[in-house]
Amino acid sequence: MPPATGPRLFYGWILVGAVFVILIVSSGLGFYNASVILAAATTELDASVGAVSGATGLFFAVSGLTGFAFSKRLDSADIRWFYVFGGTIGALALLGLRLVDSVVALYVFFAVFGVGFALAGLVPSTTLVTRWFDRRRSVALSVASTGLSVGGIILTPVAAWLIDRRGLAGAAPWMAALWIIGIIPIALLVLRSKPSDRGLRPDGAPATAPSAEPTSRTDPATDVAAAREDDPALQGLDFTSARRTRFFIALCFAYAVVFFGQVGAIAQLFNMVRERTDVATASTALSVLALTSVAARLAGGALVIRLPTRPFTAILAVVQAVGLILLALATSSSTLVISAAVFGVSIGNLLMLQPLLLAEAFGVVNYGRIYSFNQLFGTIGVAGGPLGLGVLRDLYDYEIAFYVAAGASLAGCLFVILAGSTDRVQRLWQ
Repeated sequence: MPPATGPRLFYGWILVGAVFVILIVSSGLGFYNASVILAAATTELDASVGAVSGATGLFFAVSGLTGFAFSKRLDSADIRWFYVFGGTIGALALLGLRLVDSVVALYVFFAVFGVGFALAGLVPSTTLVTRWFDRRRSVALSVASTGLSVGGIILTPVAAWLIDRRGLAGAAPWMAALWIIGIIPIALLVLRSKPSDRGLRPDGAPATAPSAEPTSRTDPATDVAAAREDDPALQGLDFTSARRTRFFIALCFAYAVVFFGQVGAIAQLFNMVRERTDVATASTALSVLALTSVAARLAGGALVIRLPTRPFTAILAVVQAVGLILLALATSSSTLVISAAVFGVSIGNLLMLQPLLLAEAFGVVNYGRIYSFNQLFGTIGVAGGPLGLGVLRDLYDYEIAFYVAAGASLAGCLFVILAGSTDRVQRLWQ
């Protein structure tokens, strides 16, 4: 008898690894690096924190709008082209940092960079992983999205070092090269839009073979319904119905205020710590924030299989508020780093739980549009956070700014509670 062979590795896990690497690049040079670019622009352009913060707010706003604008194409187009265009546009934008010599030019840079960041970022990445997994979705999303935090650990300190030594103009070509190399080749060689592209179904089950006997010739709708029931990739609520539910509306408000506090604090963290201590401590705090986010997200991905998703999300919104209050009060290097670690526990998990909540409630069939619309609504907070906290810093100080961010996080907890159970929404399509 031939020797027994172990089960082959499900291709979805290879895809998760590819998305992990792509998100390292897009977050390390985009999401986390926005605060580093903000701090450098404040010095190089001799501009106020409030004025420069508006540019990073524009970056996140354009990113959200772009993700929603192209979400319809996610259901029909080869998803690899999203990453190709995102890689190209993002690299050109980073290269254009050499031409930034005014606040207006900085706004133009962040607007173009936001388009590239969206096309190679969370909307296509979470849609891709959600399609490939059903039972193990939380683990797959936690591993893939951990690339966001690893980017903050590995690439953001490198970018900060380059910018500190060479300035924005000198660091621009290096960052552009890293961006395009770390996204386009991986997307073209590894990513595939759906499990059916490789003859598979979510979680690695073989695609159902055609039946030898003919199906009903009188009621094709029965065959379609049976196929939907059998394949998780075809199940779910349509976008129009989903956006009318209380769950969807409450979750939109929840993530708008959660992201206001979260992204605003991330964008201002480097500058805040630098003002209170020095550049070395600021870089350390940002890296610790990302490292804690990695560990907490991996743990959260395993825990959420056993815990109810919505209460877990509400608890983490409170943890985020606690971390932000600690940052508002911290003044020494040690307390700032420890407070950043507490804040980091919530960051990765809250970001991971957003797509999980939506997929759990509404299914997969229109997931791209549902997630991107929720993300678009959250863009209000994403865009307003850096600007709002920057203006509060100019008017008062960073302590007041971070207190406001903490209050927004507590409001997010309240909206998650008001959303109600996912079971009620599931009954609309199950």
